[in-house]
Parts: sequence; structure tokens; C-alpha cells
Amino acid sequence: PRKILLQNINGPCPLLAAANALLLRGVITLSSECVRNGVASTDDVVNMLANRALIRSQQQSSHEYHLNEVLSILPTLQHGMDVNPQFTSPQSIEYTHNLAAFDILGVELVHGWVLDPQDLETCAVVET
Repeated sequence: PRKILLQNINGPCPLLAAANALLLRGVITLSSECVRNGVASTDDVVNMLANRALIRSQQQSSHEYHLNEVLSILPTLQHGMDVNPQFTSPQSIEYTHNLAAFDILGVELVHGWVLDPQDLETCAVVET
């Protein structure tokens, strides 16, 4: 069975989103210590993703210039990140420097939303 990461305090965490996407694909694995203890610290997750970024940058030279930037971005993702979706497709997102981390990790960022069926005004606009 594959392992995933959960937060102990609720809030936005793209760091966990990226790690879980890669864990579920079997691209990365939790260390045996994390599995044994049932805990992964932020440093554990950042190091796991940094190792993945290093491997990907070696495999694809086009990512090499992003590596230093990505390594500095990873720890900040525990606090969230700004995403500016464009409403032309679920993959249309305005590029920001934080997205470089997802690019080099090989995680595609998509966006979506759920309408409140009781919000008749918004539903009427979106359904047209």
C-alpha cells in the first residue's frame, strides 16, 4: 500500500500536495524512519522533494537553471502559495516563480471549483 501525508494543523499546504502527488504515483517514497514513527517533519518532506528536484534537474538539463530557485522555494510552500487561475482550461494558470517547483518535480497543477447550488445567481452565469 502507498503512504500519503496528512497535516496535523489545517491550512493550505502545496508542499504536501506535491509530495502526495509523487507518493501516489510511486515516484518518491517516505523514509523507513518516517514510516516507522508515523511522522514526517517539514524538513523530511522538503528534503524528499529536494532530492526529487535534483534527480529531475540531472535528467532534464532545461530545468538546471531553476534548481537553486526551486530549492529556496520548497520550504516556503508549507505556508501556501498564490495561484492565479485563468478560466480558459483547468491547466491555465498564470506563471509565478512558485510554479517552478511543481514544474521541476513533474507535478502538473490544475484548478477547479465547486459551485454552491444555492447560489442561483452564480450558477446561472456559469451554466450559460
